[in-house]
Amino acid sequence: MTSINLSQGSDHVENLHLCPIPYLLLDRQFNIIDASNSGYDFLKPGENFMSIVEEESSPKFARIIHKNSSGEMELNLKKNDSFELFDIFYQFSDMQQYFHVAVISKDVQYKKVSDQMNGLFDLMGKSTYPRKEPNLTEVLAKVSSLYLKLSNTSDWNRQEIMDKIKEIENHLQQNVK
Repeated sequence: MTSINLSQGSDHVENLHLCPIPYLLLDRQFNIIDASNSGYDFLKPGENFMSIVEEESSPKFARIIHKNSSGEMELNLKKNDSFELFDIFYQFSDMQQYFHVAVISKDVQYKKVSDQMNGLFDLMGKSTYPRKEPNLTEVLAKVSSLYLKLSNTSDWNRQEIMDKIKEIENHLQQNVK
């Protein structure tokens, strides 16, 4: 067999270690069978996927993955002794009786926007800010660019961030008259 299909295939995925994203092969009880190199950053051989799923998310994960043979969901997973938010894409192979699971970090996206938001709050917190007109243009430009970025993403908690941006705009309008 030369090509590998998620729904059919041999007992293992050849060259799985070459996969550039965290990719896990799990049995029906969520024990790890094989993984990409970055997948082994999450789980070591012999470990169970449920051991890295946040306790509150475990029932949701088990319910969804057993109900639908393929799909995606957001999940908090343990990585480096703390929990991070990830998109989980999964497909069950009837032939192999394995779950194929890809794990994509959302925290990287969140961190980028969060850093930008913190930068704006820092700018507003400077005591010279309200009296310094040139900064106003700069901050408004940053706010606009954040709006554009957010409107072009289908993001996790976009609403929360949009609310923060509104807060910033209101603050700007009150303080720079």
